[in-house]
Amino acid sequence: MRSPENSRGAMHPPSQLTDAEIISLAQHHHHFNPVSSQLPPFLLAESSHPILLSFLHSRAAAAADSSTAVSDYVSSLISLISHHPCAALSSLLPALLHAYLSLFTSLKIPHDRNSLSIIQQFAGHLDAIEIRKIPEVIDLVVSYFPQISELDDAQVLILLPKCIELVRISSEIDKPVEYVNSVLDAVIECDWSNVLLIKLVESIRDFASCIDKVRRREFLQKIFAKMREDVEMQDLPGLVYQLLVLAAKGFGKREVIEGIVLYFGGANKGGSVMKQVEGTVLLHVNFAVKQDPSLGQEVLGLVRQDSRAFNHFTVTVLLSVARIRRFSDSAIDILKTALFNAYKDHKFAKVCRWLPNELKEEYLENARVIEKAILKSVNGSHYGREHIIPSIVQLGFGLLHAVEEGAQKEISKSDGLLGTDELGTQVLKCLFEVHDMSRNEVSDLVYNMANEALLFLLLVLK
Repeated sequence: MRSPENSRGAMHPPSQLTDAEIISLAQHHHHFNPVSSQLPPFLLAESSHPILLSFLHSRAAAAADSSTAVSDYVSSLISLISHHPCAALSSLLPALLHAYLSLFTSLKIPHDRNSLSIIQQFAGHLDAIEIRKIPEVIDLVVSYFPQISELDDAQVLILLPKCIELVRISSEIDKPVEYVNSVLDAVIECDWSNVLLIKLVESIRDFASCIDKVRRREFLQKIFAKMREDVEMQDLPGLVYQLLVLAAKGFGKREVIEGIVLYFGGANKGGSVMKQVEGTVLLHVNFAVKQDPSLGQEVLGLVRQDSRAFNHFTVTVLLSVARIRRFSDSAIDILKTALFNAYKDHKFAKVCRWLPNELKEEYLENARVIEKAILKSVNGSHYGREHIIPSIVQLGFGLLHAVEEGAQKEISKSDGLLGTDELGTQVLKCLFEVHDMSRNEVSDLVYNMANEALLFLLLVLK
């Protein structure tokens, strides 16, 4: 039999550790064999969880350098939990994550590189959290979205993709798909700062498979609406790049391409800075089409099916895409066809007695818009877009060839329209004037194209 003293000793709770001792213990386990090392009973008792969490809150409130104090402590606990996956420690992890997120979202700890490191560590252990606790994490993160205004505030988004995926595939969550959809609806409906917009576009690709077609469209509509409001110009190239990555993954390809060309085609701010931004965006689009030719097909299809999408940036994109071998002819043909059809529609409408004047004016305006878009694109071709020079030469001669072949000889130049031959001439003339630093290159391209045209003519006459 055990003595009364031993019996009383067995009833005593395990000796309590301090937060500093826990950090030292984690460091010791890190340097030696963490698996074979025994943990003190205090850490293995679920009754210790409130004390362990109180250390976290104390460090957040009292430490002069709360960032380091909190991160050292939380990182130590995560390390001990990951190397000793017993039931007691595993149940501590979700409570620790929730407590840390509560401090983060209530701005009681700094948002800095230390907080980023901790959140990344938590993200690596989400699989170890009991699945029924994951919705609590999601709700806490999403409810914080309206407060995100700085880049470091958005660190919590790191947790969202994995959490959503875990819930979606879970058999233990009641109606997981409905829950995920409700989360997505909440994200779409909340207020987005510029920072949240950018980070969401980066994050969406990691859980795109969880988003249905309707909500994909709603996401993209809100993204482009937000872009039109107040996105900083320097953020646009990165944002477009992320959107193109999304599109390449099948996330609303047509909507992404349409949104990009309509946004930049309608942007009337920024002057030369915006033109430089457009040049960078153009390179992103060109690279994306090279990687995924189906995006190029979306560009061509958009112009074929929707005349509203025809603007100077659409022209520039087509000229850029024409530099890719598989689109070299089709992209230029799309441009010429759009122009020729506009001329034909105007010619028909002008002599048609039963068409109302408003519709006649609409056809005339459409032809004017296309002419102006082509010339505006050529005028802006020196802002980081030198790679489209050969395409411009090809387009200019293509328009002149159309006149020589008789296809467009009857197009009227009245009503302020240039007509095919004059437009082709203006394209080449404008190109030569704009690129004063590379006129020799332009001259060589024009000379070579002219020789090819002459050779073709001789072969035909022969």
